[in-house]
Amino acid sequence: MSVTVRLRKARRGAAFLAVVAAALLPGPAGARPAFEHITMDRSVPADGEKVGQVNEIRLFFSGAPLMRGASVRVVNSARSLMRSSPPAADATDSKQLFVTIDPTLPPGTYVVQWRCIADDGHVMRGDFTFEVTAE
Repeated sequence: MSVTVRLRKARRGAAFLAVVAAALLPGPAGARPAFEHITMDRSVPADGEKVGQVNEIRLFFSGAPLMRGASVRVVNSARSLMRSSPPAADATDSKQLFVTIDPTLPPGTYVVQWRCIADDGHVMRGDFTFEVTAE
């Protein structure tokens, strides 16, 4: 093999390594990947909160969840599923997901079980509890 051919192969190898390193190393400060996991930041009602009345459950995420595959279930202490609307994205903030409850929940303890898919394809799920007190 000639010196010229070996030199070309070495250059190609170095170029390949540079591309791989650029893909794996973090970018400039503040740069964010196009796809990333999301987390639920908070909810209304909040985990452990005691409230007088609930006709809506709202979840706030760090990014916009995909609505395909999203679910929010409200279960009482007897493990009965309470009636709620299908989950919907807030019209003004795609990082919010909500369901409406009809009729209003009677006094008791409830568990909200949620599931959504991040734009990177990962399924995120969790739950939290709250209590409705007699007014």
